[in-house]
Order: sequence, then C-alpha cells, then structure tokens
Amino acid sequence: MNKGIIILICILFLSVLSTFVLAQNKIEISTIKEAFAAGEKITFKVVLYDNNNNLFTDDVDIIIQDAAKLKTIKKTVTSGDLIEVDLGDDEIEGYWKIIANYQGIKAEEFFSIEEHEEAEFEIQGDTLTIKNIGNTIYSETIQIIIGDTVSPKKVDLEIGGQISFRLIAPDGTYNVKITDGKTTFTQNDISLTGRVVGVLDEEMEQGGAPFTGGIKPGKENKDDTFYYIKRSKFVYVFILIIVGAVILIAVEKAYKKKKQAE
Repeated sequence: MNKGIIILICILFLSVLSTFVLAQNKIEISTIKEAFAAGEKITFKVVLYDNNNNLFTDDVDIIIQDAAKLKTIKKTVTSGDLIEVDLGDDEIEGYWKIIANYQGIKAEEFFSIEEHEEAEFEIQGDTLTIKNIGNTIYSETIQIIIGDTVSPKKVDLEIGGQISFRLIAPDGTYNVKITDGKTTFTQNDISLTGRVVGVLDEEMEQGGAPFTGGIKPGKENKDDTFYYIKRSKFVYVFILIIVGAVILIAVEKAYKKKKQAE
C-alpha cells in the first residue's frame, strides 16, 4: 500500500478519535466544605458540561459511601442543583466519597465526617440504660451518683450499642445524677431498694462484673463493703474450707507425734 495512503488513513483515524474524545461530556462534583460535623447534612453540587464546555441540566445517579463501604446511599439528582443529603443516625466518622455517574462518565469527590462521642442516659424504674448515640466507639468512665454516694462505672460501647444497669440502695427515694464529664443527666425521687448503695450489671450472667459499690465523697463506705462480703455464700464456703484444712493438718501432725512417741 502506498505510504501516502497509510499516512492519510492514520490522520483520518486520529481526527475521528479526537472528535469522539472532544464530544464526551464532562462531570464535576463539589461540596460546600471538606469536613462536616456529625449529624450535619452533606451539601454538594453536580455539574454537567457538554463537548463545548457549556453547562446543561440532566438527571445524574450518585452514590455516597464511607471508606469501609459499611453504609451506602443511592440517589438520582438534578445537575446544577444544590443537593442536601442526610447520612442518618448511624453515620461513621472518617472519610466518605460521592460517586456521580452520567451515561457511563464518572467523577468522585471526597469529604470527611468529624468524630463525635456522645452517650444518652435514661432511667426507667430502677434501671439505668446508656446508649451510644455518637459516630465512634464510646469509651468513658461514668459517675453514677445516688443520693450522696458516687459509683464509677467503665463503659465501652460500639456505635449504636447500649448497656443497662440496676440501681440499688436502702429502701427509699433518691435523686440520681449520671455524668461522663460532657453529658449530665439528673432524675429525682427515684424509688430504690436494697441493702447497699451501688450498681448491678444486668450482664453479670455472661461473666461481667456484677456489682459496683458506692463511695461517699471524701471517705470509703466500709460498712457497705463488709456487708456485701458477708452476704456472699461463696465467701462463707471458702472460709469453711480453709478452717477445715487447718484442722485436718493439725490432727495429722498430732497423730504423727503420738506415733513417734510410742
């Protein structure tokens, strides 16, 4: 084939290819800021350009998802409009991205959700429920104040997780205050029963710590502690075993001495 013809074919091919590329529409995504607070709606805009770089309007499919792809939101939006999307109560802190797709042409934009640790406290009857309503793991030592007695409790909750405790105190009504240093909850005139002031873990059957005793501000509550020890059957059995072992050892030694004397 003539070299000139080959060159002409190549030129025509490149011309067609460049025309095809130039004819492609363009898509852009922009958010109003790079980082959003927990619970804040995500605000962004999707823009479409034709091959002449002119704006035009059409429907665009978008996907919003966190970095680990644990949550995905799919929507169809109109290009050029300012879009607001609520990520919901179970949003995760960290990086997220928006993926826009228009007729096979895609674009991506990243944003982040700021960390927010928060718990919600609720008392029903004598039961205290703590729920993680933040967007990260809740790990705090909370102070449970029953009357004038403070009972600290370490709490670790996954996102959306919750735990319950039973509040106990000598029969009567008490003002109860719960605080983690950031959130404080108070409820008055709560009827409680028991022999000591403290907190019972409702998960004790699963191996959790069953009891958190209370301490009056400025001193140890020794009477309550000793009462709790004395009322434990396990302690009684353990003491009896120790005493029995000591008696058996003493009898055995006396018997050996008697044998040696004979």
